[in-house]
Amino acid sequence: MTDRSDSDLILNRISRLTALTPDPGRAERLRARCRARMARPVSERPRVVVPALLAGVGALYLSAVAANVLRLRGMF
Repeated sequence: MTDRSDSDLILNRISRLTALTPDPGRAERLRARCRARMARPVSERPRVVVPALLAGVGALYLSAVAANVLRLRGMF
């Protein structure tokens, strides 16, 4: 078989597949959930996890740089 016959076989099999139609009830429930989530007010609580994590990683990085500098200078 050549590459062309392989792709023709695959395309022939794909063309025989039936197209699925979405369930109207499920689609409406999904739309209702999405609309409800979008209508909720955004939380007023500040998000501090990501900035605290970034600050911790930055502090760790700077302490490693300082330790390397001290080690190179023979002070540590």
